[in-house]
Amino acid sequence: MFEGLRFNHWKTNLDDSGIVTLTLDRASSSVNAISREVLDELGQIVERLAIERPAGVIIHSAKASGFAVGADIKEFVGYAKHGTVLENIQNGQRVYESLARLPCPTVAAVHGACMGGGTELILACRQRIAADDEKTRIGLPEVMLGIHPGWGG
Repeated sequence: MFEGLRFNHWKTNLDDSGIVTLTLDRASSSVNAISREVLDELGQIVERLAIERPAGVIIHSAKASGFAVGADIKEFVGYAKHGTVLENIQNGQRVYESLARLPCPTVAAVHGACMGGGTELILACRQRIAADDEKTRIGLPEVMLGIHPGWGG
């Protein structure tokens, strides 16, 4: 299904029943912060899923620390400097909306921290399941800083 595509931050697997598992594993990082590159790769994956129409999609994290800590805020400075804040917000919205519109069941499997852009990612899935563990936390902490969840939260 993903022949010819290479990803740095996502692992893909198609099982015999037609279920695709997407594993978020941001390269060179101990946590999954949602960077532009992570989003762009997810966008390529979702485009292929829309064409191939798997039986279902499961999204989870390979990081022991949790699902995703949110957007990569280090990139925000560059967006402001280059005047690309709106373009990057719209890109995230496009990717998450495309995921939400997939015609197959989509499930996010959450463990540990799932914050900000990670929460918006799981909200783009039709169903969510979370580990019953005290380390599992789901939220949009940016609202406490007066920042709107820009990718669809």
